[in-house]
Amino acid sequence: MHPEIFTIGYGNQRIEDIIFKLKRFGVTLLVDVRTTPFSRFNPNFRKVKLELHLMNNDIKYLFLGNELGGRPNDVSCYTDNVVDYDKVIRTEIFQEGINAVKELSTDFNIVLLCAELNPNSCHRKAMIGDYLELMGYRVKHILKDGTILNELF
Repeated sequence: MHPEIFTIGYGNQRIEDIIFKLKRFGVTLLVDVRTTPFSRFNPNFRKVKLELHLMNNDIKYLFLGNELGGRPNDVSCYTDNVVDYDKVIRTEIFQEGINAVKELSTDFNIVLLCAELNPNSCHRKAMIGDYLELMGYRVKHILKDGTILNELF
């Protein structure tokens, strides 16, 4: 059986609250799946600051937004100017990102991070989580209140 993989969206939460949840679930590696690792409204979630907060809490950071981001640069991944997840998952770059997550999940307890608070409104569930679930991974979405939404629901 494959290791479980968590996801989380920070939305308007404080960095301290996110780190508390990550530690609660034993996360050792945060994989940033935002296309652009920047937050205009929450500076603590800009790449450099986020890395520093994580490092100070013994959590490693890896940016895979180029591979797993919800707004790919490849124009062939869009239909009528809307991202088509079925097209994205067929790309070589997406598969490279998924393979990296799969390999790292054997050594680390992984969380996939994006800005969107609600996993049901985010590519981390609709694209990445659903794909990993099909491959036999158990995907658990950490919600704002600290509870878990399993991919199976």
